[in-house]
Order: sequence, then structure tokens, then C-alpha cells
Amino acid sequence: MIGLARGGRLDGLFRISLRMVPLLVVGIALVLAGGVPWRVSRLGPALVGVGYLAGLAMLWQNRGRPWIPILLIGAALNAAVILANAGRMPVAASTFERMGRSIPESLVVGSDPRHVLAGPGTALGWLGDRVAVHLGQFGVILSIGDVVMAVGLAGFVQAALLEGGA
Repeated sequence: MIGLARGGRLDGLFRISLRMVPLLVVGIALVLAGGVPWRVSRLGPALVGVGYLAGLAMLWQNRGRPWIPILLIGAALNAAVILANAGRMPVAASTFERMGRSIPESLVVGSDPRHVLAGPGTALGWLGDRVAVHLGQFGVILSIGDVVMAVGLAGFVQAALLEGGA
């Protein structure tokens, strides 16, 4: 919306030319496949790791584009904490408390394929899901990497809209 209000045009989004987009698509598919509940315990973290590396490689190849370096930093932060925790993002229990919610049973028993409950021995726990954003009944828990990626994506889209403008 900001890009459009600043004189940008939607056709700017369709003119974006990025390198290695299929690698990003494969990376996303691998991360998703690595996090499904039926995953083979040793294969899941490997799929997530390879998927993140593919996404990071694509972003690295496009680092000259506006805002892509910010996206790359956010993705690297998430990749670091996820890979350090065997393919799962740690979630701080205190974050649920701040949202007024109980900790999901899947986190308590360790059956969540994408997340693990953070504890004193959690590697890079400060990079895990710790930021609570909520409005009434709706809420989301984010990591620092998620926030950095959101800023980078918003800037990238705005820049693309403005490139399509007059």
C-alpha cells in the first residue's frame, strides 16, 4: 500500500527479474516436506537444512537487488537457529504466557515437527520464536529472523512497485 501511495505501479511486481527462482521453490518444498508429522526422524532435519541452503543460495545470487540483503540476513538467522536445533525452531514458553495462551501439547511432549520448546540448553535460543504479536484473539509468534525478513520483503515489494512507476 505504501508503494502504491508513493506513486508505484502494480506492474512493477510483474517486471521483477530474479535469478534461480526454481531453486527457491525447491527449497521451500524441502522445508515443508521436512516438517510434516510423518517425516522420517533423520530425514526431516536434513530436508529442512538443504531447503534453507537452497533458499539462501537463491537470495545470495540476487543480493544486488534492493532489500534482498535484508531478506538474506533474516533467512540466515532463521536457518542458523533451526539447523542448530535439529531442524526445528525453538519456541520460548514465556511467549505463550505473554499471549495469555497455554503451551500446545505437541510442544510439551515434543511431537511438533517444526518446533521445539526452548529450554536452558537450547542452541541459539534467543533467535527462536520469542516475539509475541497479538490483537485480541488473533496472534502470532515470530522470531527475530521473521521480523527481519518481513521488513526486507516489505521493502522489496515497495521498491518493485516504485520501479514500475513513472
